[in-house]
Amino acid sequence: MDFYKLSASETCKELGCDQKGLSSREVAARLTRYGPNEIQSEERRPAFLIFLDQFKSFIIYILLFAVVFAVAIGEYVDCVIILAILLANAFIGFFQELSAAKSLAALQKLTSVKAIVHRNKKCSTVEAGELVPGDIILLRTGDKVPADARIISSVNLAVDEASLTGESLPVQKNSDVIEHTVQIGEQKNMLFSATSVVGGNATAVVCRTGMTTEIGTITKLIKEAKEELTPLQHKLDVFGRKLGMAIITICIFVLIASCAKELLVHGQLSREMLVALAFVAISLAVAAVPTALPAVVTIALSIGVKRLLKRKALVRKLSSVETLGSCDVICTDKTGTLTQNQMTVRYAWTADGEISFQGVGYKPEPLLDSKVDPLLFEAGIICNNSSLNCENDAWSINGNPTEGALLVSARKAGCCDNDRREGEIPFDSCRKCMSVLARTGEQLMVYTKGAPDAILGKCSHMYKKGKQIPLDENDRTEIMARNDQYASCAMRVLAFACKPVAGKKEFTEEGLVFIGLQAMIDPPRLEVMEAIKTTGRAGIRVIMITGDYAETARAIGREIGIESDVLTGQDMGELDDDALRRALDGGINIFARVVPEHKQRIVTALQESGHVVAMTGDGVNDAPALKKANIGIAVGSGTEVAKEASDFVLLDDSFAHIVSAIEEGRGIYDNIQKSIMLLLSGNLGEVLIIFLAVILGLNLPLTAIMLLWINMVTDGAPALAFSVDQYGKDIMERSPKPGNEDILPRPKLALIGILGVVGTIIALLLFSLYGGNSPDDSELMRARTMVFNFVVLYEVILVFVIRHGYQVPFFSNGYVWLSVALSIGLQALLMYTPLDSYFKVTPLGLNELAILFIAGLVFYAAFLAYHRFYVQAVGR
Repeated sequence: MDFYKLSASETCKELGCDQKGLSSREVAARLTRYGPNEIQSEERRPAFLIFLDQFKSFIIYILLFAVVFAVAIGEYVDCVIILAILLANAFIGFFQELSAAKSLAALQKLTSVKAIVHRNKKCSTVEAGELVPGDIILLRTGDKVPADARIISSVNLAVDEASLTGESLPVQKNSDVIEHTVQIGEQKNMLFSATSVVGGNATAVVCRTGMTTEIGTITKLIKEAKEELTPLQHKLDVFGRKLGMAIITICIFVLIASCAKELLVHGQLSREMLVALAFVAISLAVAAVPTALPAVVTIALSIGVKRLLKRKALVRKLSSVETLGSCDVICTDKTGTLTQNQMTVRYAWTADGEISFQGVGYKPEPLLDSKVDPLLFEAGIICNNSSLNCENDAWSINGNPTEGALLVSARKAGCCDNDRREGEIPFDSCRKCMSVLARTGEQLMVYTKGAPDAILGKCSHMYKKGKQIPLDENDRTEIMARNDQYASCAMRVLAFACKPVAGKKEFTEEGLVFIGLQAMIDPPRLEVMEAIKTTGRAGIRVIMITGDYAETARAIGREIGIESDVLTGQDMGELDDDALRRALDGGINIFARVVPEHKQRIVTALQESGHVVAMTGDGVNDAPALKKANIGIAVGSGTEVAKEASDFVLLDDSFAHIVSAIEEGRGIYDNIQKSIMLLLSGNLGEVLIIFLAVILGLNLPLTAIMLLWINMVTDGAPALAFSVDQYGKDIMERSPKPGNEDILPRPKLALIGILGVVGTIIALLLFSLYGGNSPDDSELMRARTMVFNFVVLYEVILVFVIRHGYQVPFFSNGYVWLSVALSIGLQALLMYTPLDSYFKVTPLGLNELAILFIAGLVFYAAFLAYHRFYVQAVGR
């Protein structure tokens, strides 16, 4: 039912009530029928499900199978090692997500909204949750609107609807019928749940409660919005499945080939031999799987979470940290995100000249030496029903933001209120002005403010150089030209006039003396312009989506550096999804007068075009799009609905912190990519060595325990050290990674493949050179020892080879150097202590160490040759 198209009496008739209110019996019946006036919140996931989520990975499934098999064949040490890695990874992710949920809960403010209602022929105060359709409610300045309601009567009613529609200025409301179909922001005779009364009072009849209100409808959209996988989740899932299938195939092949060889050589295959060969295949699987990868990813993300918290960004979902680094579009709300959400006077004009104000927000600084008549600011103070407050050096206003801006401009000009008010003619939409009768010393004065055209129509004179002069047509033309100039910059302009009177009988709005104009706007945040430039250099597109008017959006966009045509919500209503995608592809970056469904359509259209979308916002109207986007960012002062739907919460509302988060996300992605390259490079070498040895009919160059040692010590420690690696110098100077790019792009896969092949060739040459095919166990042990140590050496070299491609300063990460030293030290401990007998290796002499050193140099030379060729091929 479009109640705004009905009169107040028709609305009451439709709802089965009258303006005297409902009885207690009728309220009870309606409460049973409609339910409580509450928004159904989304149930929090149980802790054990959050814990189980940490195991949802194909790679982890393979490792879990390896654990089960190791238990089955009695290899309990291997089982414990793998299980410890998996549990450590799971607990890190679990406690991080649980901590974020608790942090968000601490941010939420539990407020109990009450309502004044006509029931049983008298007024009473009830909990908002007890309201039912048909209740008659009373609202006054400062009240929260408890439910959607149709206005019956009102006096100077102004409502802040920014959290619902994005409109930055209070909306003047009345009870007039609207005959044609309009959007929420144009329904002047309706009140909406969760908005605030900032001026006047009203009587209204409740039309909708709970989930049927506008905020309830938005909540349904949030629940229906399907959460998208983050790019990292998707890429790791694809990577894990491809790697897993390759590992399973190789392991089966190795098992079959080994069994065939055993049958050919010995003519039989004992149960013990089959178990031993199966364990080799499983060990190969463990070697091939980047065992440390889940822990590396989780730790890298956890470190990113801590860094982001220092930059005032609370992460709600661990896997979303890197997504900002992959995003190529940021859809941002205007009010409160790009702008201050604090009206600020920019210019004051009188016939004597113009001054511009510095500073933004409600803090009355800096002071200025006013060159215009101070009467202009005195009129702004007197024609005012708001107050300016300061608590703990934080300035705020109580009342209408426009009036608050006038109080601040007066303070900056050094004016204060010393007048005694003796009467008021309130503002109404017909007169477009308000007037106050005040005594200044012994003189009684009428002060008037309002729309410039309305004020000029009531003026016969104007002030110039402190004197009253007749107001002629040239003066009127000049004043309106100045008004048009300010209005073209999306500023709200108020005119001021006054006149002395002898008594209260002369308190009229005729024969006024024009004083001047004050032009104000909700200004951009100070840091936004530089943040927009930074996103531009980083190849990220910024789209402004607002419920505000098109001209206001265009002016703010122009000021902060978002240039484009404006598409309104009405325009969007005429476009199908394909046409909307074409408009976005054509460069539309500003959307105005939109409703929540439009925001979701914009996000969906961008995602369908292959973009990774971040959505920022603070209002109830942003919540569905926040959930639908690849990454949702709510601001700390925003509504709880927006926070619940988001992945990040910016604790101080600063748009600039989004840029910091993008940098952090890109750095985390780089570090994870480096870790994967290191783990995969080493594992590829190990798999190729075993695989080719089986193909060529050689003895196994590496045993199962050697493979586990390499994975745990040589791979794991440096890969974990990459988690805290410094970010590359060019991290915010390059374009976002394409959404369809694999977690390891082709050039990096090529590098891994070439180095893996070179390392394998060198290892097998060393194996053959030192008697790897000899039936003598001592020679086989020495050959395996050479291969074992070479694989450790070549993986140490890989640490620095991989970092080289990311422009990371060589000595910037002490943990990398410490991990390398630890790997070498532990390998030496293994080689030259009684531990060598457990691993079946033999100490190496200086000649053998020298050969290993030369082999390492050959391996590094192969990298340099490939790098030089690659740079020449791509021209950089």
